Amino acid sequence: MKKIQFTTYDKRLSDKAKEDRKRKSKIEVCFEINEIMALSTALGTGKWPFLYVTDYREPLELPEQSFIDVKAKLIEASLSEYQNVNKFIPIGQRVLVNYDKVFQVRKISGEIVFFDNTILDKLDEKSLAEFESQVERIKQKEKEQHDKFTRWWWGNLERLKKEAALRHDNKYTKLFGPTEKKMVVIVFLMLLNITLLLILIILTGIVLSKL
Repeated sequence: MKKIQFTTYDKRLSDKAKEDRKRKSKIEVCFEINEIMALSTALGTGKWPFLYVTDYREPLELPEQSFIDVKAKLIEASLSEYQNVNKFIPIGQRVLVNYDKVFQVRKISGEIVFFDNTILDKLDEKSLAEFESQVERIKQKEKEQHDKFTRWWWGNLERLKKEAALRHDNKYTKLFGPTEKKMVVIVFLMLLNITLLLILIILTGIVLSKL
């Protein structure tokens, strides 16, 4: 699966270095599209957007990258990887969520729980309801496409079977002729077999009488 590259802060630095933003080192990281759970704006905790990645205890800050640019990159990668299906659905203006990674939506508390138990909170109830509605529409469309492909596959298989049977029948017809002629040939072969058997019996009798 194609990987996407991001720039983030090096979390291996000491706590003292982390406090000094000027001394924060940056590193390049790569993730597969199915590892990315969500993208959000900083929400007052920082200048840059945050990336939620499977099995990371906290989101990764993306310095010198805008939410809009990263969002476009994620959607483009999803469309390319999943045959024109966009796995990332916006929630309001500040959050983008990979619906394949969502375990539970809690509209009352404004939270999304991902399959690795990471929680994305402070979400609007109305936006979450719209998110669920969009997911339902997309999954219904995917089901229809799957059903359409399944019908095409079985239809194509039946067609191939019929063509193979027809080729077999045509080969047999070329050897023995149409169905009516086939019956004549079969009867002729049966009579020939009986005749040969009678001749064999007669010859056997003649040989035995001379002994």
